[in-house]
Amino acid sequence: MHFINPFRGLRPNKEKVSSVTIPSTDHLSKEIITNHKKKNPWSYLNIFNPDSKNSSSQNEIFTKSKKQFELMKKKSILMKDNVKSFYIYKISNKNHVQVGIVGAAKLSAYDNLHIRGHEEIYFERSQKRFDQIHNLNAQIGPIYVIYPDDIKLTKLIEEQITLKPKYSFAALDGCQHELWIINEQNTVLKIIEIFNKINRIYIADGHHRIEALSKLSEIRKHQNPNHTGREPYNYFMVAVFPKSQARILDYNRLIKDLYGYSVSDFIKQVKRKFFVEKQNSSYKPNKSKSFGMYLDENWYSIKLKKEPEENLFHINNLDINLLHYYLLEPILGIGDPRYDKRIDFLAGFHGLESIEKIVDSGEARLGFSLFATQIEDVINFADKKLTMPPKSTWFDPKPLDGLVAYDFE
Repeated sequence: MHFINPFRGLRPNKEKVSSVTIPSTDHLSKEIITNHKKKNPWSYLNIFNPDSKNSSSQNEIFTKSKKQFELMKKKSILMKDNVKSFYIYKISNKNHVQVGIVGAAKLSAYDNLHIRGHEEIYFERSQKRFDQIHNLNAQIGPIYVIYPDDIKLTKLIEEQITLKPKYSFAALDGCQHELWIINEQNTVLKIIEIFNKINRIYIADGHHRIEALSKLSEIRKHQNPNHTGREPYNYFMVAVFPKSQARILDYNRLIKDLYGYSVSDFIKQVKRKFFVEKQNSSYKPNKSKSFGMYLDENWYSIKLKKEPEENLFHINNLDINLLHYYLLEPILGIGDPRYDKRIDFLAGFHGLESIEKIVDSGEARLGFSLFATQIEDVINFADKKLTMPPKSTWFDPKPLDGLVAYDFE
């Protein structure tokens, strides 16, 4: 088999697609989730987050999820394509457009570093993904990956999207989602050939999901005495977008308290390492090594006074690490951000007004706005086989869950 392959996708019927598919729940409030589940009984939210009030165990919840998934297939809410296909996937909003291809990649390519990640894996999150995928015997959402731009592939995609899409609808994330099914043999072979030459892609979002899929594949392999390497569990679904179209938003920080400092004393401490200027309006940095700080209904710009020390792998020179090493840890006593309960994270799509709202409410004491991590940093870290700190990148927009699913049957 090839690097990226066509497959028989499991898709919602056209009339139900907007109510079945779901974005990352990070986009959704609890109220929106609850209302959407009630109004849309076939939504994947009723599989991922089934009503657990009357369930006495996790096994009962899994049973509900599996039963709902099978019922959706039985009722033809979900139908599997008869022919192996690629799927061209366009996501757009008023500020951004990205067009990629959904296909199936070999898990061995992940193990051999033809598919590279940049994010540290945490067992608990990976195990949760594993349990979900194992229970449904399917991968509901694709791994979002990026590839170096290729002129031939861009041209091929542009030709295909002049045709009418199979789906075109607005989703809960505020984006327009469109899908074209590509199963004409010559076109399929061209896509395969191009990806075989590219032969390296980078994970943008889905590190824990791919780790779970890799684990599941190994288990199925050991359970199968006739394993050949061609079984569906040896592959996983990817949504592959060109590097030039991938968009990373800022990933901002919220701090619970001032570590015992008064406001004036805290600012004095910050001024030892940073230039601090009070701003008349909300402040979002437009370049690296500078930050916005919101405290007591005031915005400040802060910028390091000295160039940070260089290090072998440039890990410390990521903005999130500069903020941590020069301010959060030495002044505020924030430890490992993976475990310290005094720090929280807010994706940039929420806007600076969300920082203000959370701080003004007293839920946090101060907030920091950051310059977004650059795509070149992601690729450099992946190529050096290094991992970035937690909450380094927020790729947006993201592929929906359930638009195309990949089952292992």
